[in-house]
Amino acid sequence: MHAREQISSGQMSVVFFCFMTGSSIVNIPGPLIGYAKMGAWISLALALSTGMALLACVMYMHRRYPDLDFIEYSYALVGKWMTALLAIPFVSFLFHMTSGIVLDIGLFMTTTMMRQTPIILFLFFVFLVVALTVRSGIETMARMFFIPIVSVIGSIVAILALSYPNYKPEHLLPLMPDGIKPIALGTYFAYGFPYAELVLIAMLLPYVRKKKQGHLHRGMYLALLVNGLFLIAVTLSTIMVFGPMSEELSYSMFEVARTVDMLVVLQRIESFVGISLITASFMKASISLAALNLAVVKLFNLKDNRILVFPLTLICFLLSLLQIENGQAFWSNSVGAIHPLWATAAFVLPLLIVATVSLFRRTP
Repeated sequence: MHAREQISSGQMSVVFFCFMTGSSIVNIPGPLIGYAKMGAWISLALALSTGMALLACVMYMHRRYPDLDFIEYSYALVGKWMTALLAIPFVSFLFHMTSGIVLDIGLFMTTTMMRQTPIILFLFFVFLVVALTVRSGIETMARMFFIPIVSVIGSIVAILALSYPNYKPEHLLPLMPDGIKPIALGTYFAYGFPYAELVLIAMLLPYVRKKKQGHLHRGMYLALLVNGLFLIAVTLSTIMVFGPMSEELSYSMFEVARTVDMLVVLQRIESFVGISLITASFMKASISLAALNLAVVKLFNLKDNRILVFPLTLICFLLSLLQIENGQAFWSNSVGAIHPLWATAAFVLPLLIVATVSLFRRTP
C-alpha cells in the first residue's frame, strides 16, 4: 500500500514536468538539428504526438488500477514469471537512464564550465545528493522540486527573450531540403529521448491522493504539452541564432546564453543558465533512481522501500564510470541510435503488452 506517502495531482504534474524537461532541454536541440536540419521542430512535434499517445496508455492503466504501480498491475495481469521477464529490460534501462543522466551532468561541467576538474568528482557528489534526495521520499521530492523547476523555466524564458536581437529567422529555411527522411530520423531520436521514457512515471502515480485524482489527467497532459513547447522553442532559438552551425553544438541552450551581451549589465550569464540546467538534470536523475528503486523493491517484495537506494546508486555510479571509458562520442551515438530501440523494448512494449491483456481481463 502507498498510504504513508501521498502527493497532490499538481505535485505529480510538476514531478512529471521535471522528469520530461530535465536533461532533454540540455541535450536535445544540437543532435536533433543534426538529424532533421531546419525541420527539427517538426520532428519534435511528431515525437510529442507519440508521447501523448503513450501518456494516454499510462493514464488508462492508472485509471483502471489506481492503487497499483506498473510492476504490481503487471503481476496481477500477466503473472509473476511474465512480469519478471518484462522487468529485465525495464530495470536494465532504468540503470542505463540514471547513470546516463548523471554522466551528462559530468560531461557538461567538464566540457563547458570546469574543464580541469576530474569528471569522477562531479559524478560522485551528484550521485550522493541524488541518493539522499530519493531516501527522503517521493513526498519530500515533490515539495522540493517546485522552486528549482520554476527557476529553470525562468532562466530559459529569460534567455529566449534576451537572445531576440541575435535571431535571424532566415536560418529556419529551407525547411526540408533533403525530403522527409531527415524529419523521420529526428522524430525517431526525439521519440526515444525523452518521450518513450515517460512510461517510467507509471511507477509513481499510485502516490497521488485519491481525492486529487480528478485533476491529475489534465495536469499530466498539460505538463507534457508545455514540455514539448519549451523544447520546440529552444530548438527554434538555437537555429535562429546559430543557423547551420547548430548541429555542432552539444549544449545549445548554454551556447545561446553565451551570445547574450547587453551593455555592461547582462554579460556572462551562461553560468546561471548552466546551474539551472544542472538542477534540471539532477531532478530527472532523482526521479529515475526513485522509479528504479521502487521497481526492484516490488520485484523482490521487500518491506523496506529505501534499503536499496544506496546500493543501486553505487551500481549506477560504477556504470557511469564504465561509460566514460568508451568516450563522449560513443555515448552520444548510443543516445541517438541505441537509446530509442532500448526504450521501446524496455518501456513501451511491456506497457503495451500489459495494457492489451487488461482489455480482456476484469479489474482485479
